[in-house]
Amino acid sequence: MAVPRIARRPILALAAALALSVGFGPATAAGNSVTVAVGGSSVPGAHSVTAATSEVVSWASPILAWSCTQARIPASPVSDVSSGAGVTDVLQIRALLFSCVWPGGSIATSLTAPAAFHVTGPATSGSSDVVQGRIDGVTIRARNAICDFTVSGSMRASLNEASQQLTVDESGFTGNLKISQVQGCLGQVQNGQAMNLSMTLQLTSPDGAVNISGS
Repeated sequence: MAVPRIARRPILALAAALALSVGFGPATAAGNSVTVAVGGSSVPGAHSVTAATSEVVSWASPILAWSCTQARIPASPVSDVSSGAGVTDVLQIRALLFSCVWPGGSIATSLTAPAAFHVTGPATSGSSDVVQGRIDGVTIRARNAICDFTVSGSMRASLNEASQQLTVDESGFTGNLKISQVQGCLGQVQNGQAMNLSMTLQLTSPDGAVNISGS
């Protein structure tokens, strides 16, 4: 049976909406497409990387601020930098461990799923840019005997090519990082609250320094 002309428009609109909802709509890039060189080479490849902080890591909810003596990207599971042209996932972070103190004692804090550094700002072929970006796909769980909560979302970050430092500066309670799955915690963190996180990680790759330029 033929569909009347008047009825076709709502049917087509519904089909378009369904296509978008299941992922057939226009794709959006995770970040800028860039060229990444490691140790001076932009040949496509994956380069293992570790990292550690040398200064205090700062956390804050709207109610409570606390610190960690260290954060680190360990050697296992392997995190890596992708070299080559047309790269969007510049750094894949597969583990991030924190040494933190919270009211009542230490609190085990770690990344529970892979996250990726994406470039959002300009980058030149020079080796001294501070390249702006963000770390997406963040899921961090913190727990001890009296508190268990999850922080998820994204966080603003930048890579200093000269020092090879990745600086996270998610401040101002923007809502990029949100608290969820709270159990206990004495009201110091609450579901739906924004979270701040600030730290600087010194990156180390056996293959050499990471340099990012525009594609």
